Amino acid sequence: MATRTAHGPPFRAEHLGSLLRPHDLLAKREDVDNGKAAQKDLTPFEDKSIKEVVRQQLDIGFHGITDGEYRRHMFWGTFFPNLHGMKEIFNPPLDIFRTYMPDIAAFVEDKAKPGEYHMRYREGQAYSKDAYNNDADYFHDIAVAYQQELGILYQAGLRNVQIDDPNFAYFCSQQLLDGWKEDKANKYTTDELLDTYINFYNECVSKAPKDMHIGVHICRGNFVNSRHFSEGGYDAIAQKLFKELNVSTFYLEYDTARAGTFTPLVHLPANKKAILGVITSKFPQLEDKAKMVDRVREGAKYVAQGTGKSEAEAVKQLGVSPQCGFASHSGGNLLGYDDMLKKLQLVRAIADEVWPNEA
Repeated sequence: MATRTAHGPPFRAEHLGSLLRPHDLLAKREDVDNGKAAQKDLTPFEDKSIKEVVRQQLDIGFHGITDGEYRRHMFWGTFFPNLHGMKEIFNPPLDIFRTYMPDIAAFVEDKAKPGEYHMRYREGQAYSKDAYNNDADYFHDIAVAYQQELGILYQAGLRNVQIDDPNFAYFCSQQLLDGWKEDKANKYTTDELLDTYINFYNECVSKAPKDMHIGVHICRGNFVNSRHFSEGGYDAIAQKLFKELNVSTFYLEYDTARAGTFTPLVHLPANKKAILGVITSKFPQLEDKAKMVDRVREGAKYVAQGTGKSEAEAVKQLGVSPQCGFASHSGGNLLGYDDMLKKLQLVRAIADEVWPNEA
């Protein structure tokens, strides 16, 4: 493996955590789900698969290493259902959800259960009235839980946190904005709700140690059959989000035109970084390296414009990655395992071209 200087996290070559599962792991998990094998039978397959995928990441040259989320079915794990006082409701009625949310239609079509996102619930449906009087009290309690979780993870040795957020991109979606205006039950405007979510995040990370790097991925959806949810450029949220959200790094999806242009990068503060997800994790076609290098350098032009730096200095605020994970659910996206490895190798090659000898 080439020797590279590590200045991160974030690193020049990044990925977004979830990786395609090998077939034998998927087969054994299916056996467990169908009662043909016990949970203890699955663990050796998970251990073996994780060791192999960690080795592959290191061999390719990644420094931000994950277990591929191989011990989970979904990217969000079990954090919310395991919080004290939370009760999971199975087969919830559709009328408690904002059906104009870009993801709800996909869930309905696939007969899947929407997850526990405050934004998905109609006004007053995110929590019971005997538990909380208002959103402020509700968000405060959740923020305290996140503070404690980050503290536990820090004590366990974690220093690099990627938070996957599927909500911020919805504020870029015209479908959501139009539906929100028509929904007379909503107490807040979308601008007010964006402020609420930013303040909530800031409370969540307010007690994180200074040497814990925290970044947020602005996710546009990674559903069954490589389906995305949200479309629309970052223009509507960039100035507020980049400047007011107290995180160090933004992982931005830029693999297709649905994410808009690089223009919003003019709002990236000089002390923050952006990882440009120019490589799609949804489909097997391999991008052209030279064109992706040009795209990263194009992004740097807008950072330079906003910060007053030279382009050579501005590009130091950037990195490159796939636009999202390869398997937000265990079934994964519409590409093969070898396709995924080629994509990761391409990310590393782009980073080596733009930032030689840097991790």
